[in-house]
Amino acid sequence: SLMAQVIPKSVKTSGTRRVVFVEGGVANKAAITKAEATAAENISCYLSRQGGFEQGGEQQTIADDRYCSSQSFEVPGSKQKTLQVQYVFNLGEPTEDQARLTLVEGTKGTIIRFFQKDEDDDAFDTGDWYDAVDVECGEQVVVEGEDNAVDKIRQKLFIQSIWEPFKQVVAA
Repeated sequence: SLMAQVIPKSVKTSGTRRVVFVEGGVANKAAITKAEATAAENISCYLSRQGGFEQGGEQQTIADDRYCSSQSFEVPGSKQKTLQVQYVFNLGEPTEDQARLTLVEGTKGTIIRFFQKDEDDDAFDTGDWYDAVDVECGEQVVVEGEDNAVDKIRQKLFIQSIWEPFKQVVAA
């Protein structure tokens, strides 16, 4: 008999991400507490959906050539991660300009990105999934104005720790 193909359920990305910044950093990126997440500056709604959180990186290849073989083998080499953010700013309203005022050039802290949060859920809780990395904020560069656009800043965040992947918020 034929087996029916089972398609795993997917989770939409649009509206289900949150990004917060903890100035000075968290105690342990692999075990961020509910209190740390809640106290962080939530910059999620400032970030653009396109290009708002651009994580990149590459890994070098080490050639492993052996005398006895005509084939060159590969060994994983050093890794480099990159992060660039893009967000709106509003110079006339400081309470609506928190991303620019928080991510001041030279500021160090931890960026925490939450995954698969319901669009209407702005509270952080034990068990929420995230990844996190320590950064130093680079220069804030204003994106040149264009037709049918809003004012935005593009900024490199310099990676200063290992990127902790797929962790869950802990109670205390």
